[in-house]
Amino acid sequence: MHLSVLQNIMIRCSSPINDTAIWCLSGFGDSSLAFSALFEAEITASAQIIAPDLPGFGASPVNNHECTIAAYVDTLLELIADLTPDAKIGLVGHSAGSVIAVEAALKLGNRCWGVFSVEGNLTEEDAYFSGQAADFDDAQVFKNAFIEKIWKKGKTDNIFRSYFTSLNQADAIAMWRFGKDMRSYSKEDLPGKKITELVCPFLYFWCPDNTPAAAQEFLSANKLKNVKIARTSHWPMIDAPKLIENHLSNFFRKTRSTWS
Repeated sequence: MHLSVLQNIMIRCSSPINDTAIWCLSGFGDSSLAFSALFEAEITASAQIIAPDLPGFGASPVNNHECTIAAYVDTLLELIADLTPDAKIGLVGHSAGSVIAVEAALKLGNRCWGVFSVEGNLTEEDAYFSGQAADFDDAQVFKNAFIEKIWKKGKTDNIFRSYFTSLNQADAIAMWRFGKDMRSYSKEDLPGKKITELVCPFLYFWCPDNTPAAAQEFLSANKLKNVKIARTSHWPMIDAPKLIENHLSNFFRKTRSTWS
């Protein structure tokens, strides 16, 4: 694994593998470190794993970025064009990062050979972290209040302690803008409706302990292909890496064989 900085954006990636790349988008306020286990996964023998810290998160500064969903999608597409211009593109999105992955897949069209969503946003209820930003008029006040909630959870839960570490790095303005935009975007369950427009294969990976009832109902009503697992956190990439690696590898192995 090596680290590089492209246009002030931190990129975490495995060694290049032929013409196949899987881009991973972390959740609200999180960083590419959430996907660390994937860089040691067997899938790196057949596909390059790439996880950016989008502007305002992880080690990437905000600069003049708008920090909205549309702006992050544009940035992701620019990174794909720069780093993997001729590769088949797979996308992995965790939580709010799934919204960015799906929007990017829609723009990539037939070039995208699959979207793997890890408890990604489907309904209005799924913006339970990011959407809190819309309740605040000041970015720093929002960040302080939000990370205090996560810190309290982290006192008894190492997963939330890890998330708290990433949130500490995040820029308050980026969190606030992205969160408010996510609340607005999520009205009338738009994230889930966008998934139904995809031309590429899609798989939803989830645990009922962390997934709102509305999202579970949306999965069933729209017959979205999914894998239901048990006893994991909202970050299975961290507390159940082998489980998610197996399902992710199988999904992209199957979709790659039919990609055109």
